[in-house]
Formats: sequence, structure tokens, C-alpha cells
Amino acid sequence: MKNALLGTLVVAVVLVLVGQAFSNGKMDEVDDVAIMVSPQTLLLSSVQGGEVSVHSNIPLGLVDRASVELSGIPAISVGADSRGALEAKFNEAAVKAIVAAPEATLTLTGAYAAGGTFAASDTVRVVD
Repeated sequence: MKNALLGTLVVAVVLVLVGQAFSNGKMDEVDDVAIMVSPQTLLLSSVQGGEVSVHSNIPLGLVDRASVELSGIPAISVGADSRGALEAKFNEAAVKAIVAAPEATLTLTGAYAAGGTFAASDTVRVVD
């Protein structure tokens, strides 16, 4: 009986330590925020669907949706992609109004629901 209890205790401690290693003790924010802007090439002389999408690695449940912006432009929609991560859409014309050829760096910013902020950038090609 003592051996079974000791074995259970050891397994529990190992699971807690592994969980902390993967989460760095933070369950309410992402340490290494990354984004990808789509399309990766903005064609200033043509409409490319009306929206610019930004995909991230932030679980949507951690985000204050109303706070999401792309280089100061508020999101027109914020939802989850197929992995449950933040995907935001922005007005294409508004984004194109703040970029110039040959490239532009766009920065996604926002707040976590539990407090704190995030920011990540991606560089896109811009063609006149």
C-alpha cells in the first residue's frame, strides 16, 4: 500500500513539473508570439479579396478580442483558426493605405484577457 501511494505521488509530481516546463508557469499568455500576414504580397493596384488576415500562435481564449489591431488598424473580425489560435481580419483598403513599396512591416498588437499585452510583426512585400 505504501509503495502504491509513493508511486502515485511520484507520478503526480512528475506531471506537475512537466506541465510547468511546457507552460513556463504562465497559462494566460504566450512567451514567443509569432504571426503571419496573408497575403504575403500586397498589390496596391488591385483588390485582393477585401481583407488582410493575420494568423498567430496565441490561443484565442487568452485574448481580449476588442483590443486586436494591426499597425493601429482595428480588426473587423477576430476568431479562431483550425488550431484554436487567434486569426484576425482587417480591412484591405485600410492596410494598403499605410504601406508603400517595396515592403512593409505590419505589427499585430492586443491585450490578454488576464492582463498584459502582446505584439508581433511580419514583413510583407508591397507592389504598386
